[in-house]
Amino acid sequence: MSQLVTMLKRGVNGFFGIFGLQLGAKHVPFVAGSPVIDGSFPPYAELHAVGKRENYCIHDGYRHRQEYSYYDDRTSTDEYQDEVYRYAKEVADKYGLQTVADVGCGSAYKLMKYLQDKKTIGLDVADTYEALRRRYPDRQWAISNFDDEHPPTADLVIASDVIEHLLDPDQMMEYILRIRPRYIVISTPDRNLMRLGTHNGPPGNPNHIREWSMAELNAYLATHVEILEHFHSNCAQWTQCVLARPRA
Repeated sequence: MSQLVTMLKRGVNGFFGIFGLQLGAKHVPFVAGSPVIDGSFPPYAELHAVGKRENYCIHDGYRHRQEYSYYDDRTSTDEYQDEVYRYAKEVADKYGLQTVADVGCGSAYKLMKYLQDKKTIGLDVADTYEALRRRYPDRQWAISNFDDEHPPTADLVIASDVIEHLLDPDQMMEYILRIRPRYIVISTPDRNLMRLGTHNGPPGNPNHIREWSMAELNAYLATHVEILEHFHSNCAQWTQCVLARPRA
């Protein structure tokens, strides 16, 4: 009987979850951040500070990590950035975009979940590329090489939580523009939402080189592309999301 009730609850919650509701759930607040409040948050006067272009528009005094640490994303599913791919699907359908390139696609779980009806091109490092070729042999995969002058072209480019891992994000942005997309969806953590005491860096995540506030990211991306939308897609996961397009 208890199994039947559980199954019924899951079915009902699946429907009501669309509206952000849950049946019979005990309210448990999402708790994240430093256990010590003092010093964990950015100073109010610096919430919208923007730094020099050579520092990727991150405020003066921020400590960028100097060494790259690879994060293997081949086993991930939809626990993070699910809504980023859902948004990319909405953008693709709205503007009639038929080809989608996912830069740093990782496991490609979310790419396949939401954009399987499009022609997809997953781009990642060599080991991930080989794994994806075996897992999805009927799909197009390529090794992402930011020095490639002639990468595959696509109508839409997704770069979901990739930019914070890169020593030089300019290389990725220039690479994306060579894909010649009509639209670009980029996501990355908003440092100001974290409350981890990392306002001046380096990031708490050892795989992140740097993390931007919303104002900093907007200023930085605007040096490469035209920004159409910039919003928090998932505050609980600190995610900020940008819809952009190449400059005319």
